[in-house]
Amino acid sequence: GTPTKWKWDFGEGTTSTQQNPTHKYSKVGSYTVKLIATNAKGGNTITKTGYINVVTKPVAAFSATPTSGKAPLTVEFTDKSTGVPTKWKWSFGDGKTSVQQSPKHQYLQEGKYKVTLTVSNVAGGNTITKTNYITVTTNTRPGIYSESK
Repeated sequence: GTPTKWKWDFGEGTTSTQQNPTHKYSKVGSYTVKLIATNAKGGNTITKTGYINVVTKPVAAFSATPTSGKAPLTVEFTDKSTGVPTKWKWSFGDGKTSVQQSPKHQYLQEGKYKVTLTVSNVAGGNTITKTNYITVTTNTRPGIYSESK
């Protein structure tokens, strides 16, 4: 429609009258952007709700329940990361991995296991490792031996 004027509202208190402005967002959040384009015959407005999402690099954090028990031991891992991660990579210390946000994992052999979680989003990534975090004990009891003659 050959507009001759533009009015942008970037959703955080600033505006521009340029046709194709560049805008820098300095705070984390979700922003609604509005554009009013006008010419001699009138104007039109478009609003895009939550169109710009500004995130920070996430910080990995997690918990697990239970952290010890007898094999086979099923553990529920809970992602407690901050900074809005969009990808997760778990390493359970027994060669198995998961990309779920809060997975369940079954340990089949006794031992102490190191658990690592890497989280990421468009701003970057972060990893946390907890050494000897999961302790799995054996299900067998010591046997009673008797000598037969």
